[in-house]
Amino acid sequence: MSAGSRLTRLFVLVSGLTFALWSSAGAPPVSAYAVSYGINMTPGTSNGGDITNVFIFETDGAAVNVDSGYVIAGTGVSYLTHTSPFAPTSTLIAGIGLGTPGVGDGQDHVYLVVNSPFAESSVGLLWSQVFPGDGVTRVRHSEFIDLLLDASAGNQSALDAVLRFATVDAAAAWFESNGPFAVSEFSLTNPPVGVSVPAPAALALVATALAGLGVRAVVRRNRAPRAQG
Repeated sequence: MSAGSRLTRLFVLVSGLTFALWSSAGAPPVSAYAVSYGINMTPGTSNGGDITNVFIFETDGAAVNVDSGYVIAGTGVSYLTHTSPFAPTSTLIAGIGLGTPGVGDGQDHVYLVVNSPFAESSVGLLWSQVFPGDGVTRVRHSEFIDLLLDASAGNQSALDAVLRFATVDAAAAWFESNGPFAVSEFSLTNPPVGVSVPAPAALALVATALAGLGVRAVVRRNRAPRAQG
């Protein structure tokens, strides 16, 4: 028997065994997708602090994935890298910057990573003007900060409320997952405080079977007045 024939028989045998094992185990494992969002915080947060209690909302047009426990550096470039159960087509990211008295403006702010046209259209408007709600879904600026804190602590009703806000009140803010975005700081009259930067090739959207864990955000205990909105 020639070497080519032996290799062919070996390939067929290995393929058969692989198929048998796959069949006996049921459906194949569900792939996860490694996703990375590069954020350049320029000129940086007004209170000089990091953005904590960060939630990532993603959809593929059917399902919605929620991930949390991340921090966005208040200045410079940082990457939010995590795994999603599907390849997302639209994304919204929310977080808060808790102020420290005497540092920067000392106030608490909400930060939303949104599509660029939405960010530009929000310049000069308060939170209440950008997200007026419908009387039922209305979430005020200070309430949203509390919801993010409670949701980060594992409160399911708070997480449900944050998700409702993201998918209803902020529906127009979602950005294309592989496209550009901007970071809006509420409630100020400043232009967007951050923009997207390309993710390194190794961190781009790729299929993988690995699961990732986010670094838990640290909530500052020394609270300061919140920005009005």
